[in-house]
Amino acid sequence: MHPKLPIEIDPFRLAKSGLILEGELEQKYMPRLSGSLQNNDGTVHVKMNFDVDKVLGTPFMNGEFTTTLPLLCERCSELFLYDVDIKCSLAMVNNERKIESLAEQYEPWVIDSENPVLLNSIVEDELILAIPLVPKHEHSCLPAEAWVSGDEVEEDVEKKVSPFAVLAALKTKD
Repeated sequence: MHPKLPIEIDPFRLAKSGLILEGELEQKYMPRLSGSLQNNDGTVHVKMNFDVDKVLGTPFMNGEFTTTLPLLCERCSELFLYDVDIKCSLAMVNNERKIESLAEQYEPWVIDSENPVLLNSIVEDELILAIPLVPKHEHSCLPAEAWVSGDEVEEDVEKKVSPFAVLAALKTKD
């Protein structure tokens, strides 16, 4: 286990070695994620366990990422803190054709090049996927007057007279 996280990794080499990486990453080094946050002062606790599947021989990474994301509530436009605890299993493949042969427990992680991979980009991808489509407080954050139901609205509309009421009056005169 490494107490300090590297900037770049070679995932296939880490899997062959069976290494575990654990440490903290700052959110400010994740520019794509920062665009969705109200501030990027937080940190992400990262634990990545690299290994090779004993049955299929597939290199994989089990990741655990924990943080609190400061998001904007879509209802009240106020800041709220969204706790994230992600657990993922990513199978490493160097070719998209190999995705079909993966076991169901793995999500594919396509690594196209021989270049090292930026560690924070993997964490950033998983955090972006964890952000809700419509971020909002769990509780009712709007004041009561903001919620209006159809029953509470009074209408000052005169009662309309049916056009057939005239015919009913003529029928009774006979």
